[in-house]
Amino acid sequence: MNTEMDNLHNADGEQQPQPVSTNDNITESYKTEDAVNQEKISDISFKDYETFSFDVLINEAKNLLSKHSVQEIREHFNQIRDVFKQKLEIDEAAKKEAFVNDGGDEVDFKYETSYRAKFNAVYNDFKNQLTAFHKENEKKESDNLNERLTIIDELKALYQEPGDTSSTMFKKFRELKTRWHNAGRIPSKNAENIFKNYFFHLDNFYTYLDMNKELQTLDYAHNLEVRHSIINRAEELIKETNVQKALNELQYLHRLWKEEAVPVQEDLREPTWQKFKELTNKIHDRKGELNEKIKQEQKDNLEKKNEIIKNIKEIAAKAANKSHGDWQKAIKDINTLREQFIGLGRVPKDKNAATWEAFKEVTREFNHIKNDFYKTLKTEQQGNLEKKLALLDIAKQHTESTDWNNSVQVIKKIQNDWKNIGHVPRKNSDKIWKEFKDTCNKFFDRYKKRHEQDNQKLEVNFENKQAFLEEFKTTEISENKDEALKQLEDLYTAWVNLGKVPADKLAINQEFTTLYNDKLSALNLSKTEISDYKLQSFVNKIKADGNDRLLDDEIRKTRKTIDELEKEINQLDNNVHFFSNANADSPLLKDVYRQIDEKRKKLTEAEIKLKALFNINFND
Repeated sequence: MNTEMDNLHNADGEQQPQPVSTNDNITESYKTEDAVNQEKISDISFKDYETFSFDVLINEAKNLLSKHSVQEIREHFNQIRDVFKQKLEIDEAAKKEAFVNDGGDEVDFKYETSYRAKFNAVYNDFKNQLTAFHKENEKKESDNLNERLTIIDELKALYQEPGDTSSTMFKKFRELKTRWHNAGRIPSKNAENIFKNYFFHLDNFYTYLDMNKELQTLDYAHNLEVRHSIINRAEELIKETNVQKALNELQYLHRLWKEEAVPVQEDLREPTWQKFKELTNKIHDRKGELNEKIKQEQKDNLEKKNEIIKNIKEIAAKAANKSHGDWQKAIKDINTLREQFIGLGRVPKDKNAATWEAFKEVTREFNHIKNDFYKTLKTEQQGNLEKKLALLDIAKQHTESTDWNNSVQVIKKIQNDWKNIGHVPRKNSDKIWKEFKDTCNKFFDRYKKRHEQDNQKLEVNFENKQAFLEEFKTTEISENKDEALKQLEDLYTAWVNLGKVPADKLAINQEFTTLYNDKLSALNLSKTEISDYKLQSFVNKIKADGNDRLLDDEIRKTRKTIDELEKEINQLDNNVHFFSNANADSPLLKDVYRQIDEKRKKLTEAEIKLKALFNINFND
């Protein structure tokens, strides 16, 4: 039996024992709580977490925590945590790089993501549950220790104080072994002594069995059934598609053999052991299958990674001298390829360093070309910013303008110029655009309401003119002619300066003119004096306003008047010839001469006015 036990021990692999899954009632009854947990672990497969997005990683963590106990998913959570942290670092580096490329200052960059808080919430929940599990496990281990000590005491009493029949003793013995098998883990500091003590009394009981043939026969028969159930399960494991799972479960079968299938009848020991050993070797032979599969996967990963490196080179070559839009697409493509590269599994160990170095080299080369482009772009964007700031200043200058026709054309033009200017640094883009838009909108809001404002102003002017007119009615005019003319001139100027009134209230101007002419007529001036006075008043008004445009308009109108009077006089002179044989007292002839005299007087007045207009000097 010792030889078989030694061989059995040597057959154990490095993996922890895993449970046997079988319908055999005998084997099933010997599963421990640890074995059941191990069986659950074998059903939770590890996934390619590197290929998952942030959302998928968080959902995977939530799903594991909701469906499994924390001790089952501890390693899964550690892998998810490491991958999540790595992805955060990559994402932060990429966003910082994009921020700087868009014109931002690196010291102003602040990485913000909601994913970190979401994952931390799930991970903290996991840690809290794990802490609770450890506390509970400590209590379980203490209870298990007490149970195992009780079993040892009962086992010792079984052979030292025999008083039962053979069948009753055998039943108690089997129950003690089952209890021991199911007792679970104990504190590691007590394990060595407890197990030595147990096997010491177990050996003593077997010695006692050697002296009790009936008990020995019952034990041999039971252990043989256990061996057959183990062998049957080992045969099933040869067909298991998951090689790693088969290897793990094989370790549990060896443990079960060691604890529950020893001893058996001498002539059956070696045959059953050799059968189990043969099946064990066949399952271990599948390690090669697993290794080949891993090698092929690593070879495939190497090809895929080399293809990604090639694609990055091609993108870098094509992206040079392209537009900002082309570069943004290239950056997006590179980020996708980078995630694919990182998400792929391992490559052959002898190729790993070279492959990783090649990947870093092509990404560095791409970033070098990209950085050169964005340095140039940053200079251009700074120039664009200065141009847009200049347009913003122009817009501000016209915000409060009432020169509507001119200002509206200026604002429309600079809006069009703004569109034709390229991008500005990202950190300034939103702010300057908002300020420019608000400034233009402020002007156009006023522009839309200009008539409303004008009407309000006209109404105010009307009210002021009403008050002025009432006061003018009672104004005493000086008896001194020169003073009176100066007084009337000032009043007329004040009236004009009150501005225009609404179109439906123009009658007030006529009312003022009538009153003004009445006061002027009351001075008993000659027509010449009145004409001179009005001309001088007009000249004074032009000089006071400094309005050269009004002066030019008046000169143009006066010239036109002179031209028209000269044409009319010439026409009337021609008409006189038709009356060559007529009586000098003819009413028609007299009327023609009268018209000629009147028009010549007006012509003289117009010529005098034109001369006066030409003599106006704004510097006087």
